[in-house]
Amino acid sequence: MRIVYIINSLNGGGAERPLPDIVAQMRACGHDVHVLALARKAGNAVAWLKEAGIAHDILSPDPDQFASFRTTLAAVRRHAPDLIWTSLTRATLYGQMAGVLLRRPVVSWQHNAYLRPWNRRLLHATHSLTDLWVADSRFVAKCTARQLHVPQRDVITWPLFTAQARMPQAVPWTGPGDGRAVFRVGTLGRLEPQKNYGLLIQTMAWLRDHAPQCRIHLDIGGEGSLAPQFRTQIMALGLDNVTLSGFQADPFTYCAGLHGYVQPSLFEGLCIALHEAMQAGVPSIVTPVGAMADVVRDGETGLFLDPATPERLASLLLRLYDDPALCARMGAAARRQILSCYNLDAITTQARMVLERAEHLVATRTGAMRAGTGHRTAIR
Repeated sequence: MRIVYIINSLNGGGAERPLPDIVAQMRACGHDVHVLALARKAGNAVAWLKEAGIAHDILSPDPDQFASFRTTLAAVRRHAPDLIWTSLTRATLYGQMAGVLLRRPVVSWQHNAYLRPWNRRLLHATHSLTDLWVADSRFVAKCTARQLHVPQRDVITWPLFTAQARMPQAVPWTGPGDGRAVFRVGTLGRLEPQKNYGLLIQTMAWLRDHAPQCRIHLDIGGEGSLAPQFRTQIMALGLDNVTLSGFQADPFTYCAGLHGYVQPSLFEGLCIALHEAMQAGVPSIVTPVGAMADVVRDGETGLFLDPATPERLASLLLRLYDDPALCARMGAAARRQILSCYNLDAITTQARMVLERAEHLVATRTGAMRAGTGHRTAIR
């Protein structure tokens, strides 16, 4: 198949990070893929695509503005795809309309368990224009079927993380020793409200005031609209135990430098960053939302942050800080779990199931067009 893959931007978030692996799976099955980005945004994903040799176009000359549907449709026409694949709401709406006009089947990702109300209403109204919905986790698959009223037969799962045993491993926390060792805790994600990173800053202020003898340092890796607010908050509180380190181009090395990982999100899909930390052998503290509630085994591979308050998070961080054996045990169990559940063979099997469904869509549509019907034929 010739596949045009339409995505909102190449910003570098959770929808863009797995692109090289996704395209590699498609190529391994003999398909040709061209990525169309509606905007560049920060462009952190551009280097990943270039390194993987993935053909791509950025359709808007303004990094912060999305291309129009007219521009997008013209680009899709130029590449004459057999299949249109979409990622994120704007790209999906554009892809759905292009699919109708060009009479091509459409496959659409769902990455998150939560859709903004307006996006949910839009996709609910247009969901039948996508022939096959692909969720990044079983949890998101259930949410997609429920929120968009998509028949379960038209939703399939392709986990967007592939474990790699060769990636760097963390050195387990050995304890405060003479009091000079620092327990390094980190997180990766967009600096946006859903990640709830303000809670982390409040927690570090609580630790400074109530447990000053414990040397715990928090690093927040990521970019986003809340960065100025967080810098102001950190300065106002006079915190020297928090760093905003910006976008991390190498999340594997970043995670391997941690003793603990924390993700206090209000909602999540698969949460690739959590998987990267677990693969590195790092114990995690997460809110039990989205797929994180299925991935983390409370007390075995990590700890659940519930309720999500500064005092509760501080107590969990102190629990890890005071118990190096627990850290080592949880980190090792987390790594074993990820390498077992997300190994290349398992992900490849699931990816090929999805691609076979997509091939059937193309074959069915082509047959209908040759017969002169030209109508949309959904796979059953």
